[in-house]
This record gives sequence, C-alpha cells and structure tokens, in this order.
Amino acid sequence: MFKIKFAKKIKRAAVILAAAALLVSSTACSSHMFDVKDIFGVTRDKEEDYTAEQKRFEEFLHDEYVDSVTSDTLTYNYEIKDGDALGIPEPEVSLGDDDMSDEGIRKQKAEFDETYEKLSSFDREDLTENQQLTYDIIKQYMENQEQGYLNIYLSEPFSPMKGLQANISTYFTDYRFDDKGDVERYIEVLGMVKDYFDDYLEFEKVKSEKGYFMSDDVCDAVIEQCEDFISDKDNHFMIQTFNDSIESLSFLTEEEIRNFEAQNKKAVADSLIPAFQDVIDVLSSLKGTGKNDGGLCNYEGGKDYYTYLLQNAAGTDKTPDEVAEMLDDNLSQLLTDMTSMVIKDYDSYEYLYSNYDDLFSEYDDAEPTEIIDRLMETATDHYPDMREISYTAKKLDKSLEEIQENVLAYYMSPAIDDQDNNLIRVNGKHTDGMWTTLAHEGYPGHMLQNAYYMSIDPEPIRTVLNFLGYKEGWAMYACYDALSYYTFEGASNSENVAKLYQINDEINYLVCGRIDIGINYEGWSLQDAKDYLVGKGLSGDAADGLYTTLVGDPAVYQSYSTGYYELKEIRDYAEEELGSKFDLKEFNTVVLETGPCQFNILKQQVDKYINTKK
Repeated sequence: MFKIKFAKKIKRAAVILAAAALLVSSTACSSHMFDVKDIFGVTRDKEEDYTAEQKRFEEFLHDEYVDSVTSDTLTYNYEIKDGDALGIPEPEVSLGDDDMSDEGIRKQKAEFDETYEKLSSFDREDLTENQQLTYDIIKQYMENQEQGYLNIYLSEPFSPMKGLQANISTYFTDYRFDDKGDVERYIEVLGMVKDYFDDYLEFEKVKSEKGYFMSDDVCDAVIEQCEDFISDKDNHFMIQTFNDSIESLSFLTEEEIRNFEAQNKKAVADSLIPAFQDVIDVLSSLKGTGKNDGGLCNYEGGKDYYTYLLQNAAGTDKTPDEVAEMLDDNLSQLLTDMTSMVIKDYDSYEYLYSNYDDLFSEYDDAEPTEIIDRLMETATDHYPDMREISYTAKKLDKSLEEIQENVLAYYMSPAIDDQDNNLIRVNGKHTDGMWTTLAHEGYPGHMLQNAYYMSIDPEPIRTVLNFLGYKEGWAMYACYDALSYYTFEGASNSENVAKLYQINDEINYLVCGRIDIGINYEGWSLQDAKDYLVGKGLSGDAADGLYTTLVGDPAVYQSYSTGYYELKEIRDYAEEELGSKFDLKEFNTVVLETGPCQFNILKQQVDKYINTKK
C-alpha cells in the first residue's frame, strides 16, 4: 500500500565498556556554571541553605561524577576541556577497565554494590525536592543496571551496531586537540586499542565455552565489518583524519606535526589494524560454536536479560508484553489513519509515493548550517526561548563516508566547560532527507535538548546518566514536529503530505521495535517476523536483514520506537488532563527542563506541572 523504508542507521552508539560503570557520560561538577532560570513546578535549591545531610548527598554526587569522567582518556577528553579549572585533573592515560575475567566481573559488581549502598544510606525525606528527583532517578537507574549482572555472558562487546569494532574509531575521529598534551595522549591511547580488544576477545572465548557465542550470521556480519575497516592498511582513514586534524593546530611547530603524524601512522599500523585483525581471527575460530541462531529468549534467563535491555534502552518501566501491546495498538491506529487519509486525499498519497526519495530535494545540495539555521528561525513556536545556540556543522571526512555508511548524521554534545562548542557531523554520501535528519540531530532535536537543559543550571550529575529513550524519543518527537514547518512544493495539501510522511516513518521504527520484542522475548523465527509484517499488510521481505540485526543487537531500536511512544503517551495524557488549558510550548518546556530520566519519573514531573494549571 505504501513505502516502507526501514531505518538503516543508529545515530551514534556509545562504546560498550565495563558493565559496572554507574555513570556513562558526564557533564558538570558541583559548582553552578549557568544563569539560573525559573522552571515549571520546581523550586530551585539554594546551596547555602543545605543541611548537613543535603551537603553529604551533594558530595556523593560529585564524587561519583568525578569517578565517571576520569574513568578513561576518551571520556575525559570529550567531557572536560579545562580540568584544572574545574578541579578535576587529567587521569592516567587508558581506555578504561577492560577486565572481563570472572574475577574482574566480580570486582565490578562489588564496586557497583558499594555505590548502591552509599546511595541507599541517604534518607530520601531529608533531601530537597530537587535532590529527591536526582535520588529517584539514580536509584531506579541502578536497580535496572543491576539486572545486567543476571547473566553477563549474554552481553555482546562486538555486536554489529553497538560493538567496539563498530564505534571506537568515531571516538578517535572526534577527539578534541586543545593543546600538545592532547595530541600526545591521543597517540598513546590509540596504541592501547589492540590490548583493549584482546581482553574482550578473551571474554568471547569464555562466552563460547559457556555456550553463549553469537550466531554464525551475526559473526559473519562483524567479520565483514572488520575486513572493510582494514582493507586499505597503507592509506587507512585514521591516518588521514588525524593528519587533517593537526595540520591546522597553531600550537604545534611544523616539525612537531610531522613527528606526530609519523607516531600516529605507527600506532595505526601496530595497534589499531592488528586489533581488528585479532577480532577477525578470533571470531573466525569461534564461528560455529554458538548454540542459538535466534533471540535472547532461547537462552536460560534470556527473557529476563532482554527485559533489562529493553527497559534500559527505552527508559520505560513497562514489561516487554506491555510495550508490545503499546506498539501493536499504535500500529493499528497508524494503519487506520493512513487508510483514512488515502481515501480522503489520494492526491497527497500519490505525491508522497511518487516523490518519496526526493521529498526534501530543495535541501539536497544545501550546507548543513543552512538547514539548521532555517530550522532555528522557523521551528520555534513550540519550544522554550533561549539564547542563540552556537554550533558547528561539519561533513565527515571523505574517507569516513563509506566506513560509516549507515550513519546519516550525529550530534556531539560539548564539554561541560565549553558549552558553545556543539558539533553536528553529516555524512556527505547521504543528501536526501536532511531536513528531518538535522531536525533530529540539531534543532529542535538533540542540540536544543542538550543546550536548553544545560542552560537552566541542572544538578550536575543529572546529565551523566545515559537515558537514550528520553533523548531519542525527544529527537523523534521534535523532527516530526519540524515537518509542519516544511512546504512540499507541488503538493496540493502540504500538511497532509507531512502527516502521511510521519505515519510512514513511525511505522518504520515501530515495526523494528515490535519485531525486536518478537524475536528476543517471544521467540519469533524469521518466518514469524515475515508473517507478522504480511499480516499487517506490509512486505515480509523487509524482515530478512532486520532479523540478523535484531539477533545481533537486541533492543537497539527501542530508544527510538518505544522512547517516542512513551513521550507521546505522556503528552496525550497532559492534553486530556488539561483540555483547553493545555499549552504545547509549556509542555515541551517541562519535558526539556526535567531533563534526561525514566519516563515514569517524567510523568511525575508533568503531573506536578498539571496541578499548577488546574
């Protein structure tokens, strides 16, 4: 009936490090760094009025923050620009704790338990309102993370979409060089990649012995990734991207630049390329030892582990059965809405179908900044006012376009002490659909989301927890809203074309999420996935590639699909409760000011706002 274009990209996935880490990214220290703004329904803390217990809680949060941001060199570089000014000195050069032996895992769990005990030592009622919010978020977050220890061997450090081999190069590509020391540390840490990978490959051997090794199809996909990565050893893209980055550094002499280029080339040859070759060799030797070609639920304890992954990825407290019901209900409604609109306005449907690949062609040749600036000028009515957002939008190096072929664009949040340095990377290989892509990554998506939250002087540690459901749910929600600001040239009803496009796009992500639950929780085979699609009037062929993806990366699309529908559910609830008093700009402001969190906690904050309006 209509075109389905399954999403082929995940914007940017974090490198999977030790499972014990409480704080996976970072953003602030204990001192406030922004002008305080009044926010809906929340009383701002006055630090001078803190009780002894409240001060102790702040110290706990600060200590956990510092532990996180200094856990490895890459994290520190991305999150801190001037550590000395913040009182957070540069950590020892490393890629972090990579000990995945039984002893290492026990140590991680013991550290995790110690942190949880410290958190539990605080009486929630003794804390301020803002501190209680932080306490609730961290406590619930840790209770979810603890489920990751149910069977650590169900985790996969080399998965096709989120694995080390799929993501680590991007962290080096966007490494920030503020001084000569940064360049030196970059080369040193690049030289550690082989040993880092090898430690995780030992974990893969143990997984194999215990019967948890990946399926042959997933294994082949990872091996192919690695082969592509090292196909041009002599002119590897990590050599060229480094050279391009340091050529313009004013604090380096010509001699230093040439010396660093030689050192980097050696590190690529001696560490990076051998690391990927080791992955090829080890996985090739282990191929065929996997006991399961299907989803996680086929393992003992697999359904519980998948529940953890789903709730962690989506930020939901719903069970997989409840999420499946939510997605099924929304899919039925979308198909009904699509059919109704086609009957009422066939011309708009025909326009969408005939022009699908060129819908946003007006901007196919535009520079990313042109699109983002246009969105920042027009897509403003529904969002809180704030100062101008400073950003840079760059195209990926040509050498990276093929390596990151499935990446359309991504947003890099700035260091905590360098908030004007927002960065958006765009893959120049993809020119179509940039309006929605940059609405997602830029404005009113991720860039607005981060910039506004940081502008309200948040509790520092609040920005360090990795709530992808909240983040991607908002970005999906925002990019759909941005469709209303686009005029489809030649369409008889541009608004209806936008609605039809949104429905089609929602279905893409929704179906990915629903099939994911089917495979990894309900035990669907490939044929079951095809039958599901056909039963909904969709093409069953779309399941062929999707099946291997979701077996290899369970819950990978849930932050998009479930995250979006969780946010939409809260908005629908607010509209129903407030009726004529509902104000979209105010609602969006509450969402952004609450900041990254679980959706049940976001709903509690929305309830507080609703009570102020009644």
